[in-house]
Amino acid sequence: MINKLKEKVILDKEHQKIIASLDDKLEYLTNQNKLLKQKLKEAVAKVKRLQGLEAHHLKNNGDLRVEIKRLEKLVSTLKKDIEILREGNEALGIYRQN
Repeated sequence: MINKLKEKVILDKEHQKIIASLDDKLEYLTNQNKLLKQKLKEAVAKVKRLQGLEAHHLKNNGDLRVEIKRLEKLVSTLKKDIEILREGNEALGIYRQN
């Protein structure tokens, strides 16, 4: 009977060690889970900010393309005007002096 009692005490001590070890692991994993949840929350916030920036960028890019087209038309018109003036000056005998 004493041997069985000693074996039970040894097993109880071993079980306590195992339980303590599992408690430590559980606490570690719980802390890691909290940390990962926080990182995920931060990543989601970053993604939302980036999506907002992307939408803003696309709008600005579209506005710039419209402005570039307008300016290209203006440049083309001005080049035509310069050519007409140059031809008119030549017809009148007016030459540019450099």
